[in-house]
Amino acid sequence: MYKRLFPSIRNYTTSKSTVDPNEIEHFRHVADEWWNKNGRLRGLHTFNNVRIPFIQNRLIKIGVLRPHERITTSSQDFSILDVGCGGGILTEGLSRLGYNVTGLDPNSELIDVAKFHVKDENLPQLQYECSTIEEFGVTNSEKYNVVVSSETIEHVTEKEEFLKSSIQCLKPGGSLFITTINKTWLGRFSAIDLWENVFKCVPKGTHEYDKFIGLNDLIEMLSKEKCTTIFTSGLFYNPYLNKWYSTKNKYFSYALHAIKVC
Repeated sequence: MYKRLFPSIRNYTTSKSTVDPNEIEHFRHVADEWWNKNGRLRGLHTFNNVRIPFIQNRLIKIGVLRPHERITTSSQDFSILDVGCGGGILTEGLSRLGYNVTGLDPNSELIDVAKFHVKDENLPQLQYECSTIEEFGVTNSEKYNVVVSSETIEHVTEKEEFLKSSIQCLKPGGSLFITTINKTWLGRFSAIDLWENVFKCVPKGTHEYDKFIGLNDLIEMLSKEKCTTIFTSGLFYNPYLNKWYSTKNKYFSYALHAIKVC
């Protein structure tokens, strides 16, 4: 459907990009299913029930938000960047809570999907950009209070460069949130064996174990970029119930909150 609506779609990659062209092509084939809440990407929709409260609760914990407050008192200056936003499920969810959100993705087809989904709605606080994070970071240095990368880092090649560019967009003292699959046998079993092959709630070929990153490795990479991890939590997805849980067990998937050192 979206290819017919947007025939001039281009897949955005550059020689300096950490983007894997095979990943761009893979997700291009599932663009039509992005907003089907009962389709093969249904887990991304229910994931909002866990990842959005995680972001909000952590911002409350560090004093950026007050309890029951949707936005900061200086909301005009408070902004969120969603890196690797895909078709906009998380981006739109955050925007509907009143946050100023920019969704960023190098796949122009998915950006068109995201824009099409909100084309008839009045959401001035929501915008989308088609670019790699490396190029976007050059002109948007220290612009955002919060940078989110949810289920993205396991799809990029040079993770250090990806993190460096993401942190570059963050204001000093700002918060970085990452969710991803842990590089453990349980992470591989859940994401590839169960989600893709048994329950088929994720398109086959979406995940590659070699691209997963362990929690300690990610914390170390962030530390090198002067970003201090202050909280981590385990995540677990039950494909049978299509439900996500926050857990103490971080061997399947995990969520991380880090602060950019001033």
